[in-house]
Amino acid sequence: MDDDITVRAATPADLPAVGTLAGELVRMHHALNPRRFLLPRKVEEGYRRWFARELKNSDAVLLVAVDRTGAVLGYLYGRFAEHDWQLLLDAHATLDDILVRDDARGRGVGKRLIDAFVARAKERGVPRVVLHTAVANERAQRVFREAGFQPTMIEMTLDLGE
Repeated sequence: MDDDITVRAATPADLPAVGTLAGELVRMHHALNPRRFLLPRKVEEGYRRWFARELKNSDAVLLVAVDRTGAVLGYLYGRFAEHDWQLLLDAHATLDDILVRDDARGRGVGKRLIDAFVARAKERGVPRVVLHTAVANERAQRVFREAGFQPTMIEMTLDLGE
């Protein structure tokens, strides 16, 4: 792992870079399956506004991995919840978004972000972390498996459009 990488809580100053990465994540999913994954207009702007609110939410976690210059290499967004009746989940944390810049991949950035989020979940006494990943995103699935995640559910979609 690269010792010049630091994971820390995001600040308002990080939101331009994080919004850009979040837009990349949305576009990647949309490219995988445009009928399943929406692509809102001004997605980066929307994410920046959303994350600005989430920075004040004690049940939300927005982390960034930065290099020694302070450049954002990747981000992770997750939340804590007491339960989710729809998903039949007791207390848990959701790892909702994670993306590492293309030029920073292979340096352990994703693993560090995940480890930092899992540590925060443990500090809160949360018994599990759950996430969803696109079936076609095999690289992310490999990172998640290496971090100890195991498949538990499969989303299936019946497209009723043309």
